[in-house]
Amino acid sequence: MSAHKIAAFSVTTNCAEPLRGIVEIDMAGTRLRFELDEDLAHSLCNDLDNFLSKARQRAFDKI
Repeated sequence: MSAHKIAAFSVTTNCAEPLRGIVEIDMAGTRLRFELDEDLAHSLCNDLDNFLSKARQRAFDKI
C-alpha cells in the first residue's frame, strides 16, 4: 500500500440529525469524497489525538 500526501482536507455537515458530513481529501489533483457519521468522526478524532500526542511526546523527548 502506498501513501499519498494530502494537499487539502475539508469536512462539511450535510445533516444535523443524525449528524453526518462529507469529508473531501485532495491529493495531487485527485479528490476523494467520503460520507462521515458521528461514530466514525469520534473514532477519527481519537486516532488523530493519539497521533498528535505521540508527535508532541517525540518533540518533548528531543529537548
